[in-house]
Amino acid sequence: CTALLHDTVEDCDEVCFGDVESHFGKEVAALVDGMTKISRIKFHSRQEEEAENYRKLIVAMASDIRVILVKLADRLHNIRTLQHMPRQKQINKAKETLELYAPLAHRLGLYRIKEELEDTCLKYLEPKAYAELEEKINSGKEERQRYIREVIGTLMQYLAEGGIGAKSIDLSGRPKSYYSIYQKMKAQNLAFESIQDLTAFRIIVDDIAQCYQALGVVHTHFKPIPGRFKDYIALPKGNGYQSLHTTVVGPEGRRVEIQIRTKEMHSTAENGIASHW
Repeated sequence: CTALLHDTVEDCDEVCFGDVESHFGKEVAALVDGMTKISRIKFHSRQEEEAENYRKLIVAMASDIRVILVKLADRLHNIRTLQHMPRQKQINKAKETLELYAPLAHRLGLYRIKEELEDTCLKYLEPKAYAELEEKINSGKEERQRYIREVIGTLMQYLAEGGIGAKSIDLSGRPKSYYSIYQKMKAQNLAFESIQDLTAFRIIVDDIAQCYQALGVVHTHFKPIPGRFKDYIALPKGNGYQSLHTTVVGPEGRRVEIQIRTKEMHSTAENGIASHW
């Protein structure tokens, strides 16, 4: 209800919070009020420190975390429809989103929203780089899909031999986001062709014991890359994210990034704080 009403008071002079409260109740009115307050924040600075202050301000102003969830959904809709805006507004909105709302989504563990915001903003802020990246990724699509199938088949075999039955495993592989690839190329001054770990694999199992069991299987059969193992199960991130991360030398000598987690951890990883509703 709040999602549908969030702009009503601000955009319609004849509607006030009293009207919202009388028709939809105090809870919805309070959420709409929170959305209106956040909408009135004017974001001017592009400095990282100032952007962080704005994010803190938004969190502080939202007495109910649902206000932020609706605001992020609203921003996601804005970004999905940027093609209808003038060029300068596209740039301004994309910059604001990349510096303010994508990090906020990350902080709340909303990784799917974060990735879509980042990828779409890159498309408008660096259209040439985005187009080149898209072309190169698409040109190797068939080969990448073949490799994904090979790695999944190999991993499933090793996991079964290691005592983890197929019914307990959900194994998938997917390309990394455009923005994460772009950031890696930029930070390390790499050409696209020099990046080996373009694909990430995810092993989802029933319980924590199987997570570490699966990790042992992976490291037994594939050489781990030093310094690339993270145990976010024993030491979760601040937003509640839990998973085992490792990068190994996979089939054909390629680097392979693997995440291992339980079904419950996966729900939190995909939906963040929203997974509790």
